[in-house]
Amino acid sequence: MPRYLRAWVFAVSLAGAAAEEIALKLGELTSGYVEEDDFLYYAARIPKEAGAVKVIITPIFGDPDLYLSFHTVEPDDTSATWVMDEMGTEERLIRRSAAEFCQSEPCTLHLSVYGYEAAEFRLAVYNTSDISKNAQETPMCAPSCNEFDLSDGICDKECNTTACFFDGGDCLVTHSRGTCDWRTRAGCPSSWIGDGVCDEECFVEECEWDGNDCANTQSEEICHAGCMSSWINDGECDEECNNEECNFDGADCAHAASDCYHDKDGADYRGQVHVTTSGIECMKWTGQFPHQHTLTHQNYPSAGLGGHNYCRNPDGKEDRPFCFTENPAVRWEYCDVPEAFAACLQNEVPHAVQLQAAIPCYIDGPTPSGPLVKFKEACGETGDNSTYGDICSRDCCNAAEQAALRCPTDPTYRDAYAQYVMDVQWTMLQHECTSCRVYKQFFENANMLGSIGGPAVAGFVQTTGFKVLLVSGVIILALLLAIACVIARFLYARKNYNLQTADVEAFDDSDEDEF
Repeated sequence: MPRYLRAWVFAVSLAGAAAEEIALKLGELTSGYVEEDDFLYYAARIPKEAGAVKVIITPIFGDPDLYLSFHTVEPDDTSATWVMDEMGTEERLIRRSAAEFCQSEPCTLHLSVYGYEAAEFRLAVYNTSDISKNAQETPMCAPSCNEFDLSDGICDKECNTTACFFDGGDCLVTHSRGTCDWRTRAGCPSSWIGDGVCDEECFVEECEWDGNDCANTQSEEICHAGCMSSWINDGECDEECNNEECNFDGADCAHAASDCYHDKDGADYRGQVHVTTSGIECMKWTGQFPHQHTLTHQNYPSAGLGGHNYCRNPDGKEDRPFCFTENPAVRWEYCDVPEAFAACLQNEVPHAVQLQAAIPCYIDGPTPSGPLVKFKEACGETGDNSTYGDICSRDCCNAAEQAALRCPTDPTYRDAYAQYVMDVQWTMLQHECTSCRVYKQFFENANMLGSIGGPAVAGFVQTTGFKVLLVSGVIILALLLAIACVIARFLYARKNYNLQTADVEAFDDSDEDEF
C-alpha cells in the first residue's frame, strides 16, 4: 500500500481504542521491558495529602525515555509536561506548588515509557514531603541521605535503601572501568568512546572528550568544558557555552542585545535584566530549582530562553517580561524593564527581529546549515523508513516551526521544503502523533475527512488505489467543466434565439397595424 494511502488510513482511524494503562502503587518498585520504538503506559493515583511525588527510572539495559503528565493520558514527547530522556538513571521531583500538578481530583499521574532502544528498566513513583520555605536542602528518603547524592554515579551506603531506590540506582551496578566509571551510569558506555560517532553524553574530560569522535571539537579546540562547537550559534542558548571563552554561545544567548523591544507585552525583549522589581535574582530558564516549570527552550524555541537568567515573556504569556526567582517563597515576579520602544535608538530593530531575519532557509557550504537542514536532521526519514522517536519528537516540531518562519518565502528551496513538509505531515499521521502546533490545521482537516469518510471510504481507497482515484477525479472534473460549458453555450444561444424571435414578432405586428 502506498505510504500516503497508509497514512490516510491511519488518519480515519485516529479515534481507535487506547492502550490500557498499568496501575502503579506508590512506593513500590516495578520492573518492565519495552521494545524499540514502542510504548508502555502506566498510571499512579496521587493522594490529596501528597506534598510532592518523585519519579525514578533506572535502565538495566537499553535506553528508555519517560514522559509524564497530569492532564494527558498516554503522553508522548510532544504532549508531556515533563520529559526524562537522558541516558542512565533519572529522577524527577514534582512538587504540589508546580502549576501543572494535579489538575483535578482524583489526581492521576500518567506515565509513558518509550523504547528509544529496546530496554529493561525499573520504575518507581513515591511520596516525598514538599520543601519548606526556609529549607536549605531537599527532603531525605533515609536518615543521613542527601537528596543530591541520588543518581550521582556513586553508591552511597546511607542511601542504599528501598525508599531511596538503592541510591537512585547507583548501588545496583558495579563499575569496573577507569576514569569514565561514573559516566557509564550517566549515559556514556565505554563502547561509545572512540567509535567514530560523536556522543554528547561522552563529551566530558572524564571520558576523554569521546575519544575525539566529535570531529571539530578535539580537546585542544574546546573553548569550555562541556561545550561542543556545534552548539554555538545553533539557535539555543547553552549554559555550557554561555561564557567569555566561547563568545557567549555566539548570538544564541543575546549577549550583545540592548533593552530595545517593540511588542507591548515584551515577547520580543532580549535584554539582560536578571532581577525582579523587588530585587530578587532570577533563576536560569534551564533550571528547575527552587521552582519547577515547563517554560523551556524545548517548549518555546523562539522565545529566547536557555542557559541564562535574563527576563523574558515566552509567547506573551504575561503582561510584560518576568522570571522565576531564586527565592523558594516567591515563584515568579515581573522584571523592571523599560517600556516598549523606550530603550530603542532611532530606527533600531529589536535583537529578536534581527536574528529571525538574518537566518536564511538553507546555508550552503562544506557543512550545510540553516532551518531546512536542522528540520531534516531533527525529523529524519519519512514514510516507511521513519521512527516514532524522531518524527514525533519535540525537536522535530521545534525545527518544523523554525523552518516554517523562513522557508516558504525562499524562492530557491521553497519547493524542496514544501515536499518535505508534506512527507512529515503524513508520516506523523502514520505514527498517530498529532500534537505538533505548526501543523494543527492539517491534522484538524485530516480528522474531519476521517470522521466523514470512515473505514468504508478508507477500504474503498485502499482497494481502488490512491493514484487511480486521483486521476479519475481529475478526468471527472474536466468532463463536468466541459458539460457546464456546453450547457452555458446552449442557454446563451437559446436566449439570443428568443430575443430574435421577439423582434420578428414585434416587426410583424407593426406591419399589420399599417394596413
